[in-house]
Amino acid sequence: MHTPSDAGVDPVAVTAALVGAARDRGARVGYEAADVALRTETGRVTGVDTAAGFRPARVVVLAAGTGVVELAAPLGTALPVVGSPARLLRLAAPPGLVRSVVAGPDFEVREVSAGRLLLTRTRADDETAVAGLRAAFEGEFQVLGSRVGVRPMPEGGPLIGPLTPDGSAYLAVAHSAVTLAPTVGRLVAAELATGQAAPELDRCRLPRT
Repeated sequence: MHTPSDAGVDPVAVTAALVGAARDRGARVGYEAADVALRTETGRVTGVDTAAGFRPARVVVLAAGTGVVELAAPLGTALPVVGSPARLLRLAAPPGLVRSVVAGPDFEVREVSAGRLLLTRTRADDETAVAGLRAAFEGEFQVLGSRVGVRPMPEGGPLIGPLTPDGSAYLAVAHSAVTLAPTVGRLVAAELATGQAAPELDRCRLPRT
């Protein structure tokens, strides 16, 4: 089946572009956030403790994928979010060999730049994945990198909204995060800036209603 409207992006490149754009607009970006934990005072979240020191905040947004479960636990909230592992391979291939998003029962592959492919697979090893790719396309492939990512799978769909009654902690976690990020980011930013709830997010709140 061919769906002309299907498209794909490189999630790492998109994340870097979004972070860079935020920095250009005045956001302060820090990558030293190891050993992160929420700090609370009299039941209110006041910021984030990290290995590099305390980061105070009026509102802390938890947008850490599967990491939100551990971060939210000290608040007494058990989030219904599980992890789904997927293998991610980056490959070199003849430019233009894969001209769209190709999804099959064993893998999904797309070209993210000329001669560079991104392949995802939910099972098996790298050799099996590449063998399946060679069976589907005529060309030579070279594995440039391989890693396993753990995708957050919130029960019932995205979870977005205040995590504490006072709104000092805010949750944003979804499975299709790259696809939804522009819309979710816009709606969350508006909620936090204006204090007005976005009706588009009504079905994403905790607890589920």
